[in-house]
Amino acid sequence: MLNGVPVKFVISGKVKLGLGKGRYFMSIPGYKKQFIKKLDMDPYPGTLNLKLSKDNVNVMDSIRKKDGILIKGFKSKERTFGDVLCYSAELSGIKCALVMPKKTTHTAVAEIISSKMLRKELGLKDGSMVKVSVTAS
Repeated sequence: MLNGVPVKFVISGKVKLGLGKGRYFMSIPGYKKQFIKKLDMDPYPGTLNLKLSKDNVNVMDSIRKKDGILIKGFKSKERTFGDVLCYSAELSGIKCALVMPKKTTHTAVAEIISSKMLRKELGLKDGSMVKVSVTAS
């Protein structure tokens, strides 16, 4: 927030095929319950991945410095799942969220979640250029 007013950011990137991990993480009850409660969103099981330019990676770094909505990590019998920061967002009028795992190697990729399958809803294909409006505190 800047003087009590949320800060708006715009990130743009090209839609790219992911590794399928988003589908896995979005379906895990420990995360899904928190997305529903904290984001008021039952996420589609998958993420929309955007390949970012260097300028947009810098915007993501600025967003990461702001307070986000914390989705707490947890442990299962098999492994530990880490914290995720989320930021309210909008893509072509559709409510969504930018998700940023605290531990990630994807610094040039933005991951967007929504209750809708964004690719189908917006007719997106790999290489489609999109702009996401992100609100951070």
